[in-house]
Amino acid sequence: MTRSDPSIEKITEENQIAQSLANSLMEFSGEGIIVIDRTGRVQRANKHALNTLSLSASDATGSAIGDIFLATDPHSGETLNLADERYRNPQLAHAQANLNTAGGRSIPISFHLKPNTNAARPDLSGAILFFKDLSQTVTTENQIRLIATALKSIGEGVLITDTNWELGDARILYTNDGFTQITGYSDIEVIGKPISILNGPATDQSVIDEMVKDILSGQPAAGETVGYKKDGAEFIIAWKAFPVHGAEGKVTNYVVIQRDVSHLRRLEQDLFQSQKMEAVGRLAGGIAHDFNNILAVILSFSDLVIDKIEDGDPNRKFITEIRKAAERAADLTQQLLSFSRRNKNLKPEVLDAIKVTRDMQKILRRLVPENIQYNLRFSDTPIFVNINRTALEQILINFTTNARDAMPDGGQMELSMVSCEVDQAELLLPDYMDAKPYLVLSFQDTGTGIDAETQKRIFEPFFTTKEQGKGTGLGLATVYGIVKQVNGHIEVASEKGKGTRFRIFLPIVASKEVKDEEIDEGLPESLASTERESILVVEDDETMCDCISGLLGLYNYQVYSTNQAEDALDFFEESHEDIKLLITDLILPKMRGSELAERLIKKNPDMKVIVMTGYSEELLSQFNIPEDAILLKKPFSLKAALTAVQKLLSGSKSEKQS
Repeated sequence: MTRSDPSIEKITEENQIAQSLANSLMEFSGEGIIVIDRTGRVQRANKHALNTLSLSASDATGSAIGDIFLATDPHSGETLNLADERYRNPQLAHAQANLNTAGGRSIPISFHLKPNTNAARPDLSGAILFFKDLSQTVTTENQIRLIATALKSIGEGVLITDTNWELGDARILYTNDGFTQITGYSDIEVIGKPISILNGPATDQSVIDEMVKDILSGQPAAGETVGYKKDGAEFIIAWKAFPVHGAEGKVTNYVVIQRDVSHLRRLEQDLFQSQKMEAVGRLAGGIAHDFNNILAVILSFSDLVIDKIEDGDPNRKFITEIRKAAERAADLTQQLLSFSRRNKNLKPEVLDAIKVTRDMQKILRRLVPENIQYNLRFSDTPIFVNINRTALEQILINFTTNARDAMPDGGQMELSMVSCEVDQAELLLPDYMDAKPYLVLSFQDTGTGIDAETQKRIFEPFFTTKEQGKGTGLGLATVYGIVKQVNGHIEVASEKGKGTRFRIFLPIVASKEVKDEEIDEGLPESLASTERESILVVEDDETMCDCISGLLGLYNYQVYSTNQAEDALDFFEESHEDIKLLITDLILPKMRGSELAERLIKKNPDMKVIVMTGYSEELLSQFNIPEDAILLKKPFSLKAALTAVQKLLSGSKSEKQS
């Protein structure tokens, strides 16, 4: 019996262990592995290789490597030959290729060919091919590249910072193109710099502190404050900061998203200002309406008293002054209505703004003392705008007096009028303004200037910084109303101690001939009635009602009056009076005056109508006023009222005679 050699058994056992280990490593490897003999045929392929190649073990074994490993150059598309010397170079760690599988797929791979040398038996030498599927890697790289491109191109500013937020001064590690567009800083100029590079005098540090508090607690942070661009210009930044967590959950960086919301905030401010002005305008219009009733009484009774007093009577002077004061008060109500944008009495007309301004120079220069240098700068050619002449003159006077008052110790004032073309208008005006040619009327002074808080309220009615008795607070509010009424734009730029500039943009129109307004034929010589016609007066304001009724009675009219529309209807039903004329207020407590007139005309088609109102023509379109009615605007004078009455009644007589 032959005894086995222990050393040989030990070697055999070690070989078996090594083979088993090699098999395990090969089968469980994350790479594809193909063993190739010296003739280039496949001896063995692991599962990963077979799965990637879409082959079975029997299909792969014995096949030429070039028949199953169909690889092409990823750049040129040429078929790769593994027998090429360059793939046998041990210095070549990895090569990349596109692998075409039996299943018809093309897979990006990396591979390398390692010689498998058997010195004892050269016939068993060959090579081992290792390859790795890069599909997921390429997809991830493409996604990263896509995200990087999107991040770089996005309109918002994106910054990546370190975690040094304790003092609110994290360092900038990355910025995108949006950040450069917003701030003017290139990435080279800010990388490594603290994020506070964007802060300045007007930056609200309390907002920064609140953001830092949220950031240090590991929470996303948001805030809005004033920032500064590279050129020093202010802008409003909306910030959002988000923590970036590493593999272990620790915050490694912060992503900061930055938006320039300056334009949005300006639009919101303009909208708020417009809504506020509209609300106060409605209030002002209501006040003006009630005030007009009072003034109509004062003016009418003043006219009556003046008419009864001899020219030499010393009391005539006092009554005349009372009437003048009432007229000035009436002008004030017109300003209120202009501000509220309800005053359509100031009818626009096409005029040469430069000519009107030149015509005003004598008046304007008288407003300016000698210690103020008054400069003019006009376009060489006429500029036509569609605005009421009185309104334009009011703007000129208002700005001249404001500039004068801002320079008590003297200075310089410049009034300029130039045209602004469409492309300039797009740059200078807010987006909601139409892009078209504008007249730019500019007032600039070297006065005391206006602080930022005052600028926010400068166009509000009754707001003034002047001493008591020196300003009504209606000047700029009225200008604002006039400008908006003609679809213009007004803006102010000022700094305390450095002067002020107001700019008004008015749409330019084509020049055209303007027809002269119809000339009133004048007042009749006698305003008293000769036939004592019957008139019905309906006015809810008792004082106003008594005033009109009393004055008409003094001029020989038979007057019936009431404060209620219902009473007027009842009177018409019960009375047999032949009412020749209805004088009614437009707005009555339970019924509109226009409705009352319509109902009474059905009962008496020959009756004439006068409608009294303190409201503007803008609101009159809401009322169905009889076509041949006369509109008597409050406050009206006695002669105006009597003339309207006589005009209607005399016209009625003419119709009957014909």
